[in-house]
Amino acid sequence: MLSKARCFAEDFEDDTWVLSPTWSTGGWPPMIPTPRVYMDSWTDPADNNTYTVFAIHTLAFDQEPFYSECPNTTRNGGYGSLVVPCAPTARVSASSSSEITPVEGSPWVSRWIAEEYSTKTTPLLSTSATVGIITGCIVVVLVILGFIIACKHRSKKNKGQTGLWDDDIITAKRIPRNRVQVDQLLSRGAFGEVYAGAFNDRQVAVKMLLPSTRRDIRLVNEFLAEARLTACMEHPRIVTLVGVAWDTLSDLCIVLEFMEGGDLRSLLNNYEKAKRKYPVGFSREKVTIALHVCHALTYLHSLEPPVIHRDLKSRNILLDEMHEAKLTDFGISRERLDRTMTAGVGTSLWMAPEVMMGEKYDDKADIFSFGVVLSELDFHTLPYAQIKREMERSHGRQMSDATLLQRVAMGATSVEFSDVGPQSMVDLGRACVSVDPSKRPCAAEALFKLQVVLSKDLA
Repeated sequence: MLSKARCFAEDFEDDTWVLSPTWSTGGWPPMIPTPRVYMDSWTDPADNNTYTVFAIHTLAFDQEPFYSECPNTTRNGGYGSLVVPCAPTARVSASSSSEITPVEGSPWVSRWIAEEYSTKTTPLLSTSATVGIITGCIVVVLVILGFIIACKHRSKKNKGQTGLWDDDIITAKRIPRNRVQVDQLLSRGAFGEVYAGAFNDRQVAVKMLLPSTRRDIRLVNEFLAEARLTACMEHPRIVTLVGVAWDTLSDLCIVLEFMEGGDLRSLLNNYEKAKRKYPVGFSREKVTIALHVCHALTYLHSLEPPVIHRDLKSRNILLDEMHEAKLTDFGISRERLDRTMTAGVGTSLWMAPEVMMGEKYDDKADIFSFGVVLSELDFHTLPYAQIKREMERSHGRQMSDATLLQRVAMGATSVEFSDVGPQSMVDLGRACVSVDPSKRPCAAEALFKLQVVLSKDLA
């Protein structure tokens, strides 16, 4: 996004300084930068000298990795972020001074800063700090302005920043917050967490944003957009929305039907531990689960406009006590308003090559992810686990995910399938993970082939 930047920041007092990494690499596609200028200061124990660096950070501190630690999944999805170091204006050389170009603040940036800091209940920055933020951020903001506007445009293409609160579908699905009981935590992700709970004496799943993200209006709107899209889904193979509840912004929650069997990944982990009882290959139970998922995909892709899930994986396939499967988590799903999309989102191990490469894609990206899920059903392990083990045996070292995904994108590596069970399932799985999207079956074609397998090969 930004290969090179030179900036200077006016000196300012900053009571919020922390010691955090100044140079970072990596990037997470769903992250939208929120540039801020902070002062990083530390004393080198080797020479006892104190050093100060002003830097433009693109993440809030609660999402940045800790100093001297690698990123983990609880902070920015396990990725680093762009950090641009700035020299103090007091130490500008004559040659650099001649290259500095003052930038006029735009109404958009002024409004953004006003909105950002008007939500704070206590003043965190002095006036001089705010001036420093405006001066330092404006350069990088202008560079990444197109990226931010595009992301914001997608998040509010139908509604304004607060329009979803008054949306007819959201209003119709609103339920009293005091009737929603929140019990034990079931799972936690980068932005949200899911609890077991109850509503009107019915067991439900309660989905909420993480406490650190509940004041982020962009994430709140995306959360409501997920609820709205889920409310529009009417299919027996898609988890049902019970309602949306809130009294205040901080207690907003989505209430969903509760699936007693947990997620498919947990079931397959149990199968992997009991290999003698649950051998690899495609049993009738596994193919039935695949059939249920394919029913959901066929429904989504047949809507007008079609809906692309964009994050199909075993964790987003839920099971009831009889192992009947339903698709969930429409947090990054989008209606396909044109023939193709380009935003690279999803979970990398299940991601189609065209999405990894930032190329245009359509609903065939979901089919690739479905093929990866078929490999999980076959072997019970996470995607590409066999390839990683073979690499470690033959070369004495593990293959990094970055190297693996690069090979997948180039077509040099693919998920594997066993020779156990119907060959027709192996053929379907390999077709689904074709590098060329045109060679993948559509959801309806895959559904038909699964029905044939159940009626003939596994009858």
